[in-house]
Amino acid sequence: MAPKHEPEVTDLERYRKAKAKAEAEKRKPPPRPKAPGQSFLGSNPRAGLILAIVGILAVILWLGPLLWSLVARL
Repeated sequence: MAPKHEPEVTDLERYRKAKAKAEAEKRKPPPRPKAPGQSFLGSNPRAGLILAIVGILAVILWLGPLLWSLVARL
């Protein structure tokens, strides 16, 4: 007499790949959400100060010769 239930062939490779993928997802850190108050200058807390210094130097270099020529006339 034939068995009532024939044994099924299981593809273990598929299960191993699924398990490996699940393990990789567990180890992968979740993506960081962007901070709502993060400025466009980046994460450097002194970026504003550096930008201000560069701006002041640019103005001095731009107006310096003009002011120097006005002072030299006096």
